[in-house]
Amino acid sequence: MRLCDYYEGNYRTYFAYLAPGTVQGYEGDWRNHIAEAFGAWEMEAIRVRHINAWLASDHFAGVPGAARSAYKTLRQILRSAMGDELYSDDVVDPTTRGVRLPPMEPPAEGPYLRPAEARALLLGLVGWEYEQTALCGLWLGLRRSEQCGLQWGDIDLRTGIVHIRRGLQVVDREVVVTRVKTHRSRRPHMLPRSGVERMREIKRDLRPRPEDWLLGEDPNPDRYARSLRSWCQKNNLPYVAPNYFRHSFRTLHDIAGTDGSEVQKMLGHETLGMSYRYMTLDEDVLREDQRRLERLVLRG
Repeated sequence: MRLCDYYEGNYRTYFAYLAPGTVQGYEGDWRNHIAEAFGAWEMEAIRVRHINAWLASDHFAGVPGAARSAYKTLRQILRSAMGDELYSDDVVDPTTRGVRLPPMEPPAEGPYLRPAEARALLLGLVGWEYEQTALCGLWLGLRRSEQCGLQWGDIDLRTGIVHIRRGLQVVDREVVVTRVKTHRSRRPHMLPRSGVERMREIKRDLRPRPEDWLLGEDPNPDRYARSLRSWCQKNNLPYVAPNYFRHSFRTLHDIAGTDGSEVQKMLGHETLGMSYRYMTLDEDVLREDQRRLERLVLRG
């Protein structure tokens, strides 16, 4: 079977199980890199030497990240064909060995806020139209999609507990509601006392319904990110993009001395492996961890 026939007739049907952002990435890799190189090939004719020549070609000159992403998608398609038993068992699998990926420079460390900068930003956001979203993002270390996916009904301002249940992303210029990244990302979290108090003030002013978005009636993650940059520039505030709030959260908790395994649980990370799923953080632990972070920031 030709690779293009499998992709269009079989592989794309599995997109229903994937997050919209992931689908967008796969389709971009197929359209921009894979279809022209291998689309018309019989799948079993695509060998390691062909993949290596493709990755080393001028097509990917100067963009090793694109080469690695395209290979990852090609590998996913071929492995899916094997799983669907549309790839002969007699042919050696070209996706497990011998492929030489182009080298990449080590990734730069993400920007983050120091304690005094975090305090200055939290104070400087008072009165901004998206303050409540950024406040939750900073105090909870949320992904940008998780910040934007919060509704008022997700936040219990009696206890400070916030339930991370969904995301909000822009895909092909359309705002779409998405599932959280992994099952570990669907988690409870907790605002510290000062965050709860400020959220109560905002809620009294806005009088939202439980199903209302924190971003307002017309939520748009891209508009939120642009507005944050503009507000910080205009008011001379410390700035990191919303997707780097997690870096700040992790760094600040490290400075505050919070146990690393507890921070990983709060962030919804998978790095503790199998033991992760058996970990629990009760409200008292969450509350004390967030109090330490709050004391660090407010003293900054």
